[in-house]
Amino acid sequence: MSNPNSITIPSSAPEDGTYKRCISMAAATGDWAIASSYDKTHPNWISTPLTVDGDTALHIAVRMEETKFVEKLVERTSKKDMEIRRTDGNTVFCLAAVSGNVKIARILCEKNPELVWIKGHEEQLPIQLASLAGQLHMVKFLFQRIEQDNNINLPFQDIIKLFFLTLTNNIYAAAWSLVIQNSELAHTENENGLNALQLLAQSPFEENAPCYKDLVRVLFERMEEEEDEFLQYTKTSKAMFDAAQLGNILILEFIFNYNPNIFMEVNSEGQSLLHVAILHRQELVYHLILSKGSYKNVLVQIVDQEGNNVLHLAGKFVSKGRFGSPHIHQDLLIHSDESWFKKVEKIVPPTLKSMENKNGMTPTEIFYKEHKESYEKAVTEVNGTANTFIVVAALFLSLSITAALSIRNNKISENTHFLRYKKWFYLFILSIGYGVSLCATSMLLLNSIILPSTWTKKRGYVNSRLSRMSLGYFSLYSSFLVLVIISIFSGVILVYSFFPNWVFYVIDLLCAIPITLNFFIFFYPLYFYLVLKLAFYTRRVTMIMSNM
Repeated sequence: MSNPNSITIPSSAPEDGTYKRCISMAAATGDWAIASSYDKTHPNWISTPLTVDGDTALHIAVRMEETKFVEKLVERTSKKDMEIRRTDGNTVFCLAAVSGNVKIARILCEKNPELVWIKGHEEQLPIQLASLAGQLHMVKFLFQRIEQDNNINLPFQDIIKLFFLTLTNNIYAAAWSLVIQNSELAHTENENGLNALQLLAQSPFEENAPCYKDLVRVLFERMEEEEDEFLQYTKTSKAMFDAAQLGNILILEFIFNYNPNIFMEVNSEGQSLLHVAILHRQELVYHLILSKGSYKNVLVQIVDQEGNNVLHLAGKFVSKGRFGSPHIHQDLLIHSDESWFKKVEKIVPPTLKSMENKNGMTPTEIFYKEHKESYEKAVTEVNGTANTFIVVAALFLSLSITAALSIRNNKISENTHFLRYKKWFYLFILSIGYGVSLCATSMLLLNSIILPSTWTKKRGYVNSRLSRMSLGYFSLYSSFLVLVIISIFSGVILVYSFFPNWVFYVIDLLCAIPITLNFFIFFYPLYFYLVLKLAFYTRRVTMIMSNM
């Protein structure tokens, strides 16, 4: 396929080549005055191929996205001339589809609606070419045009391509419409041997996507009409494990309602649905299985081909794709994995907790072996952060002690700004004492983190370090709020009480800046995080209960 963005001028007679070159350049730059000046000398210039690739002026203008030039040229171009193909088979509309210029595509469609159905390079429809080029907006526009055409007169193979194209581009409303019109699509496989249900199972649950749930429902309804029960069972089983791996609980719910016994199936590695959910950290799938009553009691007893039970798999380190980013702090990964291991441990019978796999390892041994490298990285990260905060805490501590010992009694008047002199002194001493206590607490907690330690099989070891680090941060930020704001402000009033009141009003305003920043940088995100966490768990429980 030649480069669609190249403009190659054919070698022909000098005069012929000159005018073609001029029209080509005019079309490429959108110069309608020059192009239209050839109406008298070369009246057929609109339909004349100008390059060795068979480009007409319209091909060139569309490829260069000269919208105004295209609009004027389309008015003078016949429908037949708009269907002229380049040597690679592409029409002007195919080029517009590849470029993703919806405005130009709309101009072409209004003049000749049949362009939507004329195939281009390698006998592919414009919508297929747009999809291959990654032009999602163009794909959606073309599907809207297709839906407007109630008389889709295409071979069934092309309809199949359209159908799987809708699934690939997440246009579920169009896919649902095609299945309603052609029920055979529910059983049809793509070039990779996957049917629609299996393809949907290989993507996460699109909760807010229009018609997603309706599409899944229709696929299961059509699937019940399939005569080959064994083939049907096999395809559904594969879709079930794919859905469990990616957390698509909607498809799992439909599968359970369709055939509850299929939940007892194992994959090629001898792993059950519960094994897959635990291995890939899919909490929604995990809780969905637990909500199905006695199924959990049977699934938890299954051992895979490597001799691993569900707790062995919970101990494995799975970092790929976690938390939506490949770059995540190791301490967060370890904290998450240790919490997950403890959660799974609660549903496992005592005999399975000490069970050895074929490599002679218990679940606990697997957990600490696979997380050792990550733990060492986490220690480096945490120690670096803790060291920085210890320096800050030490600075706060030394400043507060110095201030407490060097404050002078500059009592001139009993009446001072806002409060009486004696109360300001009480406030100063108490804030210093409270701030020093918080700084000392923070230093103690942070020092306990960076002290030399080894990766031992101790319950809650990682969580304990993270908890101490969080408390140390909280204590340090709180001491900042107390020492920098209350202690300094009250100390200034005690020493400089003879200043006029307007000076202290200015100081009040300046003190509001660190208070506000401290709130939004630390306390508000902490509150917001807790609210989101609570909302997440509430939503998850609600979703599971609504699907029961």
